[in-house]
Amino acid sequence: MYASYLDDHPLTDRQENARLYAYESSVKDAFDAIVPTLKQISALQHEADFENQAQRLARAHLGFELPAALLDDAWVEQLDMRSLFAWCVFETYHRFCDEVFTRDPLADNGDSRFQAFLEECGFHLLDISPCADGRLAHVIRYVLRLPYRAVRRRSFAGAMFDIEDSLQKWTRTELVRYREGKPNTADAPTRYLKAVVYHHSSVDPEHEGCAAHGSDTMKAAQGGVDRLLGFQQAVQNTHCCGASIDCLLIGMDTDTDAIRIHMPDGQGGIDLNNYVDSLEVFDATARLPASQAESWISQHIEQKGGPNLADGMARFIRHLLVNNISQVDYVRSYHNGHYSDIGHAERFIGAGIGFEEVQLRNLTFFAYLNTV
Repeated sequence: MYASYLDDHPLTDRQENARLYAYESSVKDAFDAIVPTLKQISALQHEADFENQAQRLARAHLGFELPAALLDDAWVEQLDMRSLFAWCVFETYHRFCDEVFTRDPLADNGDSRFQAFLEECGFHLLDISPCADGRLAHVIRYVLRLPYRAVRRRSFAGAMFDIEDSLQKWTRTELVRYREGKPNTADAPTRYLKAVVYHHSSVDPEHEGCAAHGSDTMKAAQGGVDRLLGFQQAVQNTHCCGASIDCLLIGMDTDTDAIRIHMPDGQGGIDLNNYVDSLEVFDATARLPASQAESWISQHIEQKGGPNLADGMARFIRHLLVNNISQVDYVRSYHNGHYSDIGHAERFIGAGIGFEEVQLRNLTFFAYLNTV
């Protein structure tokens, strides 16, 4: 338990924290069991009953059997540990990906509620581009506590998303609104919300920040702003000024999972130096009753945002901050204040698209390889 906070924050969802931690532990424990199990198997490769013993160990510790072809010749040749390790990693990942669709362990059944809330805030779709760093792989379901099926997400190195690709997605979204009325009709007064999540490190800011920006937090934030404004300009240039969108810049501390939300200025700009920090919010409201904590957060956002901050955007920012309080408490309760693996510790690299189903921190680094 984090020494400074023996009690949870009044706005923390304790039940959800316990459920998410159980899932995180089960997945990472499964990957962490691979090497010790293969070491045991390797030590037995010259035993008379090697194949049967190896399969018993694999079933007991990994939950599946190993390919017989990789075990059969171990008595005459050195066991191919590289192939076994690669096969085990893939099979373990395959198993958890399957569970996403068969058991949906991260579901919160809040897709429709979130969509209704989003539209009440004045938006019809939330499109988030986080950095591809594995330390942000859990940003949707854990850090922001959003229903991941209700959010459009694609990761890019340095959060430098492809403007052309985003423009195509925006066009398809608006076409579906016109033709099918989904998620709402085209005459509804809502806007497309594009968000970027860059990252930094509070424990080692000079070395464990975003590698794509040389661990320079201001460069990472400015890069996010430039992409957001570039996307906004591309939409307006292509479909005229009436087809504008809203932009949101979020910074994430990969050591504590705290977020900072930069204030939009009401005219499409973003102030890099004016933001709401969830750690500050957490500490200021930790001793208040839940209702007073929520009021304090609303007033704090109003003060930071000023008169140009739209009511719907203020409400949405408040939602993200309240959600993130649970995640800050999660890291303090289960990881002693900050993660021990503050640097890259991904179990493997996912090359190509379609590898974002298992949303866990430091599990996968996403590499799309668009130029290959």
